[in-house]
Amino acid sequence: MKLLCLSDTHCEKLEDLPKKVVRLMEEVDAVIHAGDFTSLSLYEEMERKKEVFAVYGNSDEEELKKLLPEETTFEVEGVRFGVVHKGNYLNEFYDLGYKAKELGVKVLVFGHIHRFVLQQFGDIIVLCPGSPTKPRLSVASCAILNVENRKVEVEFVIADEIACGMDVRLET
Repeated sequence: MKLLCLSDTHCEKLEDLPKKVVRLMEEVDAVIHAGDFTSLSLYEEMERKKEVFAVYGNSDEEELKKLLPEETTFEVEGVRFGVVHKGNYLNEFYDLGYKAKELGVKVLVFGHIHRFVLQQFGDIIVLCPGSPTKPRLSVASCAILNVENRKVEVEFVIADEIACGMDVRLET
């Protein structure tokens, strides 16, 4: 099974996403979204196209916060997945490894930080796909997860050729 993994899309509708992400959505079996759709309409558009495993984020509309859980778990091809938006990042993502154990999952997808992170703690994978629209100190990104025979292959995808921006003003 092929999954598109997203977070922090921060847009109103599907056409606001990079064309590459929209194209990838057509090629996968389902979508994992770790929160901050921002709009209910984007979530509804995604859900009409694919099965969506999602949680709400801190920037989501109240309707989404009522509709989606704060964390969720599900199984694909014999692999347990968990999704949260904000994690505890005190110990360089080690705490998310413990969160995965708490949820009983082998793959924990998180968001909020707007940059790609992939770490393995023993047999647990912790993944932030980054943001395809508002990256921070990174390129715009998402991930493709290929799940087969109880194994997960993670592919980092540059979603758009924009580099993360910070507004910089030089005083002369």
